[in-house]
Amino acid sequence: MAEKIREALNLLNEKLSGLFPYRLELTEPNELRLLEKNARYMKAEQFQNLVENVKKDGNLSSLPLCYREKDGKLRVLSGNHRVMAARQAGVEQVLVLVIADEKDVDERMAIQLSHNAIAGQDDLVILKDLWESIQDVQARMYAGLDSDTLKALEGIQFAAISEQRLRYKLTNFLFLPEELLDLDQLLKETAAAFAGDVVYLANLKTYDAFFELIVRIKKRCQIKNSAAAFLKLMELARIGLEQLKDEEAQDEEGSPKEVCHGLG
Repeated sequence: MAEKIREALNLLNEKLSGLFPYRLELTEPNELRLLEKNARYMKAEQFQNLVENVKKDGNLSSLPLCYREKDGKLRVLSGNHRVMAARQAGVEQVLVLVIADEKDVDERMAIQLSHNAIAGQDDLVILKDLWESIQDVQARMYAGLDSDTLKALEGIQFAAISEQRLRYKLTNFLFLPEELLDLDQLLKETAAAFAGDVVYLANLKTYDAFFELIVRIKKRCQIKNSAAAFLKLMELARIGLEQLKDEEAQDEEGSPKEVCHGLG
């Protein structure tokens, strides 16, 4: 059986040659060389779950990435724990992905670290929803969530919300040190207006109005930097709050004084 698989893989690799920068090879887990230094670690509980999953599947469900060294042996760059689990599970042959072209030491190290680092994170709310949708006990064990993750999921409470996910836009402002000091002072002066523990979410449509306001301030006050325009907006807001406070104290009606020659 193994020889037939190798023959099929050789034909496939020939067809993919020049189009695909990897080769598919069948090998014994014990023949693979593991990394001597591996920054990625796995808890004993997680590793045992991995071993049990490999036993249940009969083989690895994702391919380790390997590099062929000068003596012809394969070194595992990514998937060391999977290979160790395959060994412990008694798997005789595993399919691996082998880098087809030459890589120097730095390139191989970069690949190793990138596979460890670029893993992403779980949205715990979605993870809890998916986890609770699994009814079968064996399937839950196969999912492999460790005890720490399960404890974190227990503390999550769902709140009713009409939209499945909130849409938002991220706006970044870069401030110079002196500008940041001015911003801190303005925030302190206007902190009373924003005091309280309640958090308000504004409609996404207000983003366009906010962006338009920043543009108008930049044009009217001849400001090119968006961060500086935001500081000016904060300053105008502070002046407006002070005027409203004076009006309330004097119990008089009237429109606020024009600042920066008006923004209309």
